[in-house]
Amino acid sequence: MRWIWIVVVILVLAGLYIWMYRYARKRQEAFDAQYEAAKERREVFVLHKRIVRERPQSGWLKFARFKTYQVVGRVNVSQSLRGIQMSRMQTVTFQTTKSEYDKIQPNHKYKMDIAGNYIGYVLAPPPVKENKKDRTKAKEKGTDKGAAKSKKTSAASQGGPGGRGLRGGQENAAEAKGRLRRLVRLGRRGKDGDTDHS
Repeated sequence: MRWIWIVVVILVLAGLYIWMYRYARKRQEAFDAQYEAAKERREVFVLHKRIVRERPQSGWLKFARFKTYQVVGRVNVSQSLRGIQMSRMQTVTFQTTKSEYDKIQPNHKYKMDIAGNYIGYVLAPPPVKENKKDRTKAKEKGTDKGAAKSKKTSAASQGGPGGRGLRGGQENAAEAKGRLRRLVRLGRRGKDGDTDHS
């Protein structure tokens, strides 16, 4: 009897999965058709972007929070009032997918395919992702440069104006003392010579 219940549970879960898949696919197809019918290409100046967790406004999923990718930008909106075409800049909060969100950088202007407040495609090069190997190489180069600089500074301090760092300074001090002693001796000898001649 146990295996019968196991088979029943598996069939129920498989049926629920198939129903969920078809429901999500039908909604996605309806959204894609609506987007293709209403999309238009515009230039948008991106002010900033952010990731926000929000709840759906309707449906049985409104109790759950989902991650949304939002882009705030300025777009030129044109309107016709009484036969007069007017255009003005308007700040709009758009929503998009993660792949298009990664392409966008703040304080840049992009051409985008927009339908309502949804960004479907951004004309921009894909973001360049740095590998971990490149990062480690850059760190190693930085450490090598720092070691070379420290070696240069230590060599400069050792080979300063006395010649050899602390030891050179001590030797120079000793030489200076020796010179002073010699001068004193020469001075004394000169005095002694003067007294002898007198």
